Amino acid sequence: MSLTELSLRRPVTVTMVFVCLAVIGTLSSRLLPLEFLPEMEFPGIYVELPYRNSTPEEVERLIVRPVEEALSTLSGVKRMNSESREDGGGVFVQFDWGADLRIKGVEARDKIDAIRDSLPDELQRIRFQKFNASDQPILVLRVSANRDLADAYDMLNRNLRRRVERIQGVSRVELYGVWAKEVRIELSADRVATHQVDLRQVAEHLRAANFEFTAGEIAERRRRFTVKPNARFNSLEEIEQLVVGERGLRLGDIAEVRYTDPVRTRGRHLDGKYAIGLNIFKENGANLVEVADAVLAEIDVISGLREMQGITLYAMDNQAAGVKDSLNELLMSGLVGALLSILVLYAFLRDWPMTLIVALSVPFSILITLGSMYFLGFTLNILSMMGLMLSIGMLVDNAVVVTESVFTNRERFPNDPQRATIAGVDAVALAVTAGTLTTAIVFLPNIFGKKDEMSMFMSHVAITICISLAASLAIARTLIPQLASRIQGRVNQGGRIMQAILRRYPRMIAWTLRHRWVAIVTALGVGVSVIPLFASGLVKADMFPRNDTERLFLPYHVNGVYALDKVEAAVDEIEAYLFANKEAFEFDSVYSFYDLGRAESTIILKDAEARTQSVEELKNAIMAGLPKIAIGNPTFNEQRSGGEQLSLFITGESTERLNEVAEGVARLLEGVSGIRDARVEADASSWEVRVRVDRDRARKVGLTSQQVAESVATAIRGVELRPYRAATGEIDLLLQFRRADRLNLDQLRLLPIRTADGSSVVLGQIAELSIGDVPATIRRQDRRTGLRVNLFTQDDVTPDELRERMTPLMDQYRMPPGYDWRYGRAFNQQDENMGSMVTNLLLALILIYLVMAAMFESILAPFAIITGIGFSFIGVFWFFALTGTTFQFMAMIGMLILMGVVVNNGIVLIDHIRNLRVGGMPRDEAIATGARDRLRPILMTVGTTVLGLIPLSVGTASVGGDGPPYFPMARAIIGGLTFSTVVSLLFLPAIYSLLDDFGLWLRRLSRGARGERVTGFAARQR
Repeated sequence: MSLTELSLRRPVTVTMVFVCLAVIGTLSSRLLPLEFLPEMEFPGIYVELPYRNSTPEEVERLIVRPVEEALSTLSGVKRMNSESREDGGGVFVQFDWGADLRIKGVEARDKIDAIRDSLPDELQRIRFQKFNASDQPILVLRVSANRDLADAYDMLNRNLRRRVERIQGVSRVELYGVWAKEVRIELSADRVATHQVDLRQVAEHLRAANFEFTAGEIAERRRRFTVKPNARFNSLEEIEQLVVGERGLRLGDIAEVRYTDPVRTRGRHLDGKYAIGLNIFKENGANLVEVADAVLAEIDVISGLREMQGITLYAMDNQAAGVKDSLNELLMSGLVGALLSILVLYAFLRDWPMTLIVALSVPFSILITLGSMYFLGFTLNILSMMGLMLSIGMLVDNAVVVTESVFTNRERFPNDPQRATIAGVDAVALAVTAGTLTTAIVFLPNIFGKKDEMSMFMSHVAITICISLAASLAIARTLIPQLASRIQGRVNQGGRIMQAILRRYPRMIAWTLRHRWVAIVTALGVGVSVIPLFASGLVKADMFPRNDTERLFLPYHVNGVYALDKVEAAVDEIEAYLFANKEAFEFDSVYSFYDLGRAESTIILKDAEARTQSVEELKNAIMAGLPKIAIGNPTFNEQRSGGEQLSLFITGESTERLNEVAEGVARLLEGVSGIRDARVEADASSWEVRVRVDRDRARKVGLTSQQVAESVATAIRGVELRPYRAATGEIDLLLQFRRADRLNLDQLRLLPIRTADGSSVVLGQIAELSIGDVPATIRRQDRRTGLRVNLFTQDDVTPDELRERMTPLMDQYRMPPGYDWRYGRAFNQQDENMGSMVTNLLLALILIYLVMAAMFESILAPFAIITGIGFSFIGVFWFFALTGTTFQFMAMIGMLILMGVVVNNGIVLIDHIRNLRVGGMPRDEAIATGARDRLRPILMTVGTTVLGLIPLSVGTASVGGDGPPYFPMARAIIGGLTFSTVVSLLFLPAIYSLLDDFGLWLRRLSRGARGERVTGFAARQR
């Protein structure tokens, strides 16, 4: 008993099953976790190496390079990047997608533990960080006020951070831009020198006097007690009274103990006011929108507190808003597309009950998909929503074909609706099943194939489409036939236009069958026509083009290290210019970040609907009058949808020579057509005092170079001691020279260093001090030091065009020995993604052929249908040329979906022709009759799919609200499907006929080789 027969015999049961599934889907839509991106783990590990108050060169030499050597022995390392800064370093290791990061994390920790003894003792606790899509903050808030908030940590921590952390669904809250106070023991260089105090011994006295640990347990009278020796400092006075030297010298005699704010080295502005940042993260599985709404509601309450008066809270980044905007745009596009599809169905069917029955498959399929996603543990995110949106136009395809076949069989069995229904469904059952399978199977390489960034994202789109198509197939085989069998009447042939097409189409097919080679040559001409499109530049390919969002990033390119007040003054000057022209520049807010050697302003534009100028026009207007600043040269960053800027990477060993080479390359590339600017990505260099120890002098007084270096580090960098415990919690405790002594070179020369015999010498007696510059950051890629040259391109240039122009120029450029260049990750990323998609397209093509070969029990027949895929690709490029659309990454996704959709029409057509031939009809007559019978359902399915995507193709909806736009994908499907449908309806019968003759010729050769009698091609018309 088939599913259709079961549905007709048990109509109430089947109806209740689908009603239950619809109810479950409705409930699941409210229970599904709403996310920005699905749960995905990026195959990389970041090793953070905190080492404060050092230099990048020292961090690179002592820490980063040894760690790189250790981590390079890990298996499956794809890429390794590192950077060394004055406050430490970091090493990022990327593996292949699919690597088990839990195992890799353990292995990385073991590798570093093995070399831990060779790393500096002052190296703080090494942290390992993994990356997950859900690790991004759902809300990024900025706190600004008219008053200075630099010392408001306790108030903000109490009223803001802790209150938000208590909200259900919030996992953690980061408060930055304001720091907790610390206890600082500031040594006086003069007093230290006068009392000849050994700084290392002072640090040891403090460590020994401030401790707490568990010493074991004792039992007495059936009770168990924990023994805990405790010598914690209880007050600042107690710290000052600590004896640290001979003759009762106390710490207060040589130092001042202060409870104070840390030295501020960075700052933030929001609309010209000092600002503080707040990042809010949600728990795994929590609903993104619900948590964000709850947080914002609590923020409104917090804003009303008396202590928070005059303080403004601004949501700078809101993932929930992006998701809601994206979902609303997709939902609106889906509703408009569904409405257009219903109108198309009615235009063909001219019967409202029949139209509504076919359209019923859309909501039922979507609800079943939502229920399945909930029980399979998926989330509702921008990728799954994209899959639902793309499937809307395809969900009616099976229902259209089944309904058309059922009402066609009514003419054979006018008095037996159930028999006509069963016969109609059976006639197309294999075709709709194979069509659904081929549509779904194109995603198989993305789901089960080699894992990369593209396939990981595509798999979430694919699973949603596959589930919805499977649901539409089940509905088309059960619920649709049951409802159709209860409608009286015959199939409506449509209006005058449709009837005229049905009359003339068989004549066109007959002509192409009589002039098959003319049709084939014409089809080949259509295929060749795509070549001039690329040769003339009418179609440009750029996988990750420039992405003009509603935020403009203006880095200042600071040319040195300056006092924070000076950098802030430059920021104030730029902000004053922007706000003086706020209406002309059409922005809402300006957020700025700055530190000693870096500054950047983010200009948040008004919504696109409220602007009269394009993003590029606004950039030009801002740059036209931008004030010149002494500390840098502000220019806009180039934003690309792939997240990476086009660049070259220059590698070598000497950092100083690297700067010279990179600057030379930048000047060379500025002359390349299509490049408007080239800049070396180098942080501002800073000055350092170099202490060169005279080993002979140090040895004579009983000191080693290491002991001298440790004494200098204690004085300047400071020593982090065990935290000081107060009533409000633990407070950092730091020992170092006071700021005036640390900034004074003469005082540093007089630094006393205790020798082994108890006497002391000053630093200037055993070392030479000099001043030199040092890079603020040293970057390495794959264990080679390098600098990046960022390329700022013109609007009409693509990466491939730039590569063609730059490669011969760079090959001729003479690099110094030991220095080399290579293209940055943005160029390689485009090649990798293109190669991955081409591989998946070829695998999908093979899988489609296997399914159709098994379905038709023929090796040659599938080739006739596969030609439709080639025609669809030609249609994509022609449509892109006519609409001026750049071929992007999203267009590749559209072509992948297109492969599965296009073959449906061919399968329905060829399957019907073969059934007519099996019934005894001559081949050419069967071709003409089959083409006429399947013309209406093919046009209906194409019309519903195309019109369902029209809103996306002309809209501005993008992934996540600010990601790649959807319109290239929609236009690829529309152009390819429309073109291939027209061409295939005209040429596919002739191609099928020729392939059939070719098969007969092969069989004739086979029989002749076996010695059987061959009578010619008389059988070709059978």
